[in-house]
Amino acid sequence: MCQVIDEPLQLPHMFPHEFADLLNARGRRLIDSPQRFDVFHKRGETPVIVLSDLIDDATAKRCIQTLDQAFYPLLRRMHTPIPREAITGMKKNYSDTLRKTVRVKTATLNSRKSQALDAGRSTGLSQMMESQSFLRFAECIVGAPLNDAHWGRQVICYERGDYSGPHNDHHPESPVARNGFVDLHIMFSNDAVQSQWLVYEERGFLSQSHEVGTTSGIAVYRLPFWHYTTPLVARPGREKDARRWLLLGSFDFDPPLKKLQY
Repeated sequence: MCQVIDEPLQLPHMFPHEFADLLNARGRRLIDSPQRFDVFHKRGETPVIVLSDLIDDATAKRCIQTLDQAFYPLLRRMHTPIPREAITGMKKNYSDTLRKTVRVKTATLNSRKSQALDAGRSTGLSQMMESQSFLRFAECIVGAPLNDAHWGRQVICYERGDYSGPHNDHHPESPVARNGFVDLHIMFSNDAVQSQWLVYEERGFLSQSHEVGTTSGIAVYRLPFWHYTTPLVARPGREKDARRWLLLGSFDFDPPLKKLQY
């Protein structure tokens, strides 16, 4: 009788343990020789920047293959639809309000009991998102020290029609984040994605936008401010294949900001 032994999943395309090693020469220069980004320092500027050409296409495609194979089966739906009472509960004209609505799939890397954390360890993704160069990159972009003891880590996947509705990510009940915190987005889109846009406020209007449905990109936010992500559009005939991956790190300032940065 032949005994069948389950072997661990072998993934040929893994993440480097240091985030700097994911970057090309241009990306590594941002860590080695930081430059000043005025959007994080000038009054009246919306503190967000989207950077391209920091990860080579071949590297991005290997990352997508690893995420598809190791993480996609472990994702959970995060679907928050528009509540009916947002309309049926209205009593006055133009008193409409809408909480954050979202439709994505996601997995957290923060819980020690998470299957996604096991996948993260086996692929190197967890180590990369815990690495000092991951933290250092965020610090170099915003130009301020961040808490190095702990930060949030999450994997998000957008498919056709998935989106995040308007929200501001303000946390007034948090002692460390009530006056601002930093999100770092590492983004990968496969070639079935046609477009997806980040829309954000500028001087009181949701009037700025940036294409994020590219092969790779890196975005850094100093929150809070109003923003949303439009529904992902797939290339015709490839609707079932389209995926945009988002690797999210959330950092607190060290020390926490004394005044709300908005």
